[in-house]
Amino acid sequence: MDFSDMHSLPEWGDHKMLKKRYEGEEWKVKPQLDAAEKLYNKWREIFMLVESYCETLQDSKDYDHAEKNKELIWQNLFIIAPKIIGAAGVDLYTLKMENASIVRNNCREMMEQIKFTAMVGAGEEKYAEAIEHEMDIFRALFKAWVNTFVKDEYEDEWGLFV
Repeated sequence: MDFSDMHSLPEWGDHKMLKKRYEGEEWKVKPQLDAAEKLYNKWREIFMLVESYCETLQDSKDYDHAEKNKELIWQNLFIIAPKIIGAAGVDLYTLKMENASIVRNNCREMMEQIKFTAMVGAGEEKYAEAIEHEMDIFRALFKAWVNTFVKDEYEDEWGLFV
């Protein structure tokens, strides 16, 4: 049975605008696109794990806010993939770094919520640990991805990514 059609996120190759953006010139940004694709595909795996984890969250006798935590996890979960695609589709270093920062922040916030729900008994700790393990792999891919960004001559008018 093929479960890929049940996935909420499209496959990397389905992003037509990204394909069109670099059509005929993929070779110029191949290392960046390859790193982005690996990162995106790992996110697709994590996405399914987190989706499943959220479906199991429930209030416990000492904690009755699981639904609110689920909403927060969902918010973080859905931001990551568009930001990876967004960074892959721009040339400016500052925009790539901005998207990367948003990815990092949302991953951190999501894991804090997942660990918290496990701690208060709304979610199962073994599943939270499995997600954390996959996030460690994602973090290594993230570092490799960011290392492909090429600093350009454009200044960040906010002075953040200098």
